[in-house]
Amino acid sequence: MIHSMAIRRNMLNNCKYFVKDSIKWLPFFGWGMWLAGFMFVRRNWLQDQNKINKTFARFKELQTPAWIINYVEGSRFTPEKSLQCQAFARERGYTPTENVLLPRTKGFTTCVNEFRHSHIKYIYDFTIAYRHAVKQAQFNEAPDMIRVHVDTLSPEYQFHVHVKRYAIKDLPTDEEGIANWLRQRWVEKDRFLTQLRDEWTDGLDIEVREERW
Repeated sequence: MIHSMAIRRNMLNNCKYFVKDSIKWLPFFGWGMWLAGFMFVRRNWLQDQNKINKTFARFKELQTPAWIINYVEGSRFTPEKSLQCQAFARERGYTPTENVLLPRTKGFTTCVNEFRHSHIKYIYDFTIAYRHAVKQAQFNEAPDMIRVHVDTLSPEYQFHVHVKRYAIKDLPTDEEGIANWLRQRWVEKDRFLTQLRDEWTDGLDIEVREERW
């Protein structure tokens, strides 16, 4: 779905992902990601920082157009992980969420500060929702990976992609301020997903475009 949006903006060739390091050994997919210049990370900041800084420096030096795609939750959503994140949020005084995990802020704050005065000007906040068209209780329960790659999901599944754009220059400049800004966006995202879960797109002040996936 992200790639569908990128195609519309002529940015598909410029999508660069943060990817778990072990995926680079996956035949075909991992090799392709390595050749495309994706950023493989170990979730250890001391090990990853130098590699990320070098990649970002190359983007800025060459003025390369890029969508740097970062799944800041760092893990797939499960009920067990959700409960853990809610407990952690309460312990730290953050707002607990039901539909999303607490975002990891370190990589995001680095991205913001590295590109603040560069040719990359904006942050695009994607919220992706999907549900089974018949079993509507299955909100945001993804089809299995085999179906995603080999089968047509419509009309069995319905999808909604919501995008917000923020200018990097308008964000706080200190790390804690950026982290708090990101956590607040996730609180808003959680409320929006609750609305979609309960009412889907009924009542949203948007143009809904039906497409096949």
